[in-house]
Amino acid sequence: MARPSHAAVDPVRVWVLYKDPLELFPMLSTADLVARIRERTGDTQEALARRLGVSFPTINSWERGRSRPRRGHRQQLEQLAEELGIQHGFRVLVIDDDPATAEIVMAAAGVADGAIAVDYALDGTTGLIQCGSLRPQLLFLDIMMPGIDGLDVARRLREMSDLDTTIIFVTSSRDPKLIAQAERLAESVILKPLEIDDLVATLRNALVATV
Repeated sequence: MARPSHAAVDPVRVWVLYKDPLELFPMLSTADLVARIRERTGDTQEALARRLGVSFPTINSWERGRSRPRRGHRQQLEQLAEELGIQHGFRVLVIDDDPATAEIVMAAAGVADGAIAVDYALDGTTGLIQCGSLRPQLLFLDIMMPGIDGLDVARRLREMSDLDTTIIFVTSSRDPKLIAQAERLAESVILKPLEIDDLVATLRNALVATV
């Protein structure tokens, strides 16, 4: 992923252009979503078919991954999942000029839950734009980056009252003053090198907190 130049871009102005959330492709497959709904409700496939007004073979085919529902039926499933408190779409954004951070977060997401989708940006300006368009529930943010650093990104995000994003700083710095600044702007600070087990736990805790 080539790093674009944003020397003339005002991230706050760009935020206004992207502030309405985009329609995001569902993170959980239909098969997983049907299985989670049946687990939560105790429905048989026949019972869920009656609940949704479709045939038993249709539910069977969805849960086995043999077919995908039409848009309206997918929306029914997502609405039912929301009513049941099932997380079917959880978006994470990584802003770090080191691509390895995004790679390990993606790996941890794959272990933590299939509902998690991970996007990344390699600089603060692009990251602010993506926060506006993707509206992530969780942000892993590097402190030290060229251009707009992580502290400035966090300050700007905190000024955007319609964005509900949990910010977690990641850093290789051991400077106590820098870490103290970061702690005032975020929910927590994680020191590099990142451990996948710690990230898995963090992601799972964030999922539970949104239910």
